[in-house]
Amino acid sequence: MASHMIDSILYMDSYGTKVMREIFDDRSMIQNWLDIEAALAESQAEMGIIPQDVAREIAGKAKVENLDLENIRKGIMKTGHSLVPTLREFESRCEGGAGEYIHLGATTQDIIDTGYILASKRAFEVIYQDLWEIEEYLLVLAEDHKNTVMAGRTHGQQALPITFGYKAAIWASEVHRHLQRMKDSRKRIFAGQLSGAVGTLAGFGDRAIELQERVLGKLGLEIPEISWHASRDRLVEMVNLVAMIAGTFGKIGNEIYSLQKTEVAELAEAFTMGQVGSSTMPHKRNPGLSEGMHTLSKVVKANALLAYEALLQEHERDGAYWKTELIAIPEAFILTGAILQKAKKALNGLVVNKQKMIENLDILKGLLLSEPVMLMLGEKLGKQTAHEIVYEISMKTFEEGASFQENLLKDPRVGKHFTEKEIAGMLDPFRYTGQSAFLAERVVRNIRACRLAEKGKG
Repeated sequence: MASHMIDSILYMDSYGTKVMREIFDDRSMIQNWLDIEAALAESQAEMGIIPQDVAREIAGKAKVENLDLENIRKGIMKTGHSLVPTLREFESRCEGGAGEYIHLGATTQDIIDTGYILASKRAFEVIYQDLWEIEEYLLVLAEDHKNTVMAGRTHGQQALPITFGYKAAIWASEVHRHLQRMKDSRKRIFAGQLSGAVGTLAGFGDRAIELQERVLGKLGLEIPEISWHASRDRLVEMVNLVAMIAGTFGKIGNEIYSLQKTEVAELAEAFTMGQVGSSTMPHKRNPGLSEGMHTLSKVVKANALLAYEALLQEHERDGAYWKTELIAIPEAFILTGAILQKAKKALNGLVVNKQKMIENLDILKGLLLSEPVMLMLGEKLGKQTAHEIVYEISMKTFEEGASFQENLLKDPRVGKHFTEKEIAGMLDPFRYTGQSAFLAERVVRNIRACRLAEKGKG
């Protein structure tokens, strides 16, 4: 039985996805190691360092299904070493003494690091495609609701009118920047590691640089200018970027959660018959997707902090710190994969309650529009004086319960400058959304142009 939610038979699909679990499972990681060893042997044969038939035997046997994983597990427990038991098992499967040539000149961290880079590169692309899909959902929301007026909130309180399209465009813009960051970081992050014991490539001989280039080229990885055994910034950047993505959707999830509260009811996750919100309250329709996005994002952000621990390395490398990556990297990707699946469902089926948004605009009895009143009055009396007057009237409205408009009209400091019709116009939320629609349109236009250009490249 699994002891972690990621691998739980019951809960795995809430905490991860099948594709992400498979990328980081034992069989996939060992296959990565075998692929690296095969690429190394093939490259050495091409350069005349080892016999061609030996390289063919190594490459031909470099399949995880050829190995006994239970033997490897027992070997790890006996030796305390993370790779040697795998090499021994692999060697035993190679015929004609070919196993003697496996891992020639390499060190364990070369294989482990490059294996995680291969896995992370695949996981990175899964996330990229998910973000690409989600970005489209957000663009549709921004476009469809660019004129859907709602209350904007600061510090959890109603502040000024905005449009829901404006809010969705902010989300879309943030997601787009993540996509750009991912594109910009690929060459920096996905460099292989083949440097030997202390990173000098001494064990690979005089043609070490050529060998390194051949091996990493076969694996489709960037060639580092120098060993990064003791420089873990690439992986920290990667986990940090994944955590930023998770954080964005944690925020979006929390926003949907907040706006789905019964007393607000401006947004709602799509509901299908069969969903159950409570074992004792049959009426409940809980925002489970949004809650999940928010919850999992916290764990991913914690993984980023864990990854930062690996930046501390003693001398040319050690095992005390970098092994934190073995926890941080898979968890960050797998949990973020789950977050993005939840986001797809939540955003693609998001219910936007326009009527409730309109109703909520008047909860403060007109106070939502105190700013335009202050600005218009400021043209007559000066901004600071106007602020003080409108502040007094606003507080009176809060305390006494009358409408803001009534109190404005009754106050001679305001009433003598404006008619009832003019004050009513100032308090119309549909006339005070600023550039919400334009800004939403601009985001949609700019992102769609980028998406079109990228499709053209593809």
